[in-house]
Amino acid sequence: MNVGINIIMLGDLISSISIDDVKGVLRTFKGIPLENGVHDVETFLHTKAIDFERSSLATTYLIFDEETNIMLGFFSLANKPLTMSEKNFAKLSNNQQRKLNQSGRRIGTKYQINSFLIGQLGKNYSEKVADAKSSISGKELLTLAYDKVLEASRIISTKYVWLECEELPYLDRFYRSFGFVPIQDYISENGLKVMLLKIKSKK
Repeated sequence: MNVGINIIMLGDLISSISIDDVKGVLRTFKGIPLENGVHDVETFLHTKAIDFERSSLATTYLIFDEETNIMLGFFSLANKPLTMSEKNFAKLSNNQQRKLNQSGRRIGTKYQINSFLIGQLGKNYSEKVADAKSSISGKELLTLAYDKVLEASRIISTKYVWLECEELPYLDRFYRSFGFVPIQDYISENGLKVMLLKIKSKK
């Protein structure tokens, strides 16, 4: 575990303080500044995370600076299979198809791959973060999310984790450097690129 940080499940926070106070904590998070509008991760945490937690659609983990209790970032995970159409599955190499077939099944004209989803991942870009005694990088945040996936995969046997991201070069480089591989010519229902990683225990 990273020194100087606390990882708190949103569900535990909901159980320990009033819902208004929980919303107040979540509102301290600001996504990366955009020229137009608000970033999706900020919208999720402010308006959807509590409902997703209550309905068991996703589990959100909040990362705080241990000394100041300033939120540094968060991530959300879900036990959600990756579903591909027959057309998209056919575009994969024979080797990829064989490996994924070992961790999934065909349902009608679609393929379902048993996997976990990293649904949201975001650093806090609020001005208050400058007052925190600890910091966290994007890679460290992704590593914390992966570590939780690894824990879950030991309980619920699962071989893959996937995520969606915008078609941006810096995001592609960031996730590739961690080991994620894009599924070629595949766009999700949300209009985003899908990237997949085989879960491997750390040495």
